[in-house]
Amino acid sequence: MVSSRWSIEKFLKRLGSSEPVPGGGSAAALAAALGCSLGGMVAHILLSRPRIKGAARSSVWKELRALDSLSRELQRLIERDARAYEGLLQAQRSGRSVAAARRRAAGSPRAICAAATKALRRIDRLAPWAGPYLGSDLKAGRALLRGAFEAARVTAEINLK
Repeated sequence: MVSSRWSIEKFLKRLGSSEPVPGGGSAAALAAALGCSLGGMVAHILLSRPRIKGAARSSVWKELRALDSLSRELQRLIERDARAYEGLLQAQRSGRSVAAARRRAAGSPRAICAAATKALRRIDRLAPWAGPYLGSDLKAGRALLRGAFEAARVTAEINLK
């Protein structure tokens, strides 16, 4: 489930339609949540290995909990971004409170940028234990998070103009 409103299938179908919502911000939040999930997968696999113990195990657990929390936040931001952009469209149609609606519509993408940045740091902390195979999943997660950051950044900029 992508959000309480959309399954992944419904979200992607709607995203590819002529409807303006969901848009770039919601897509960025989904990409960032996917990046967090890849980091979470790596952490779970590391925790299943007997050689990860002591301080290393504690560190991996800490990063897993943080990535799970960030993923939940990003899932909420999928819907929050869509609602904020719907509000901007309504404000533009009515000609009222457009500046405030622009600020609200830029708020979610900015929160996505912040969450993606935090998740990148968390994923980087897992790298010392990952090895080459899990390391490739971390690299894929990083790529998703960097792309999500950039997509959210441009969405915030355009919503403010």
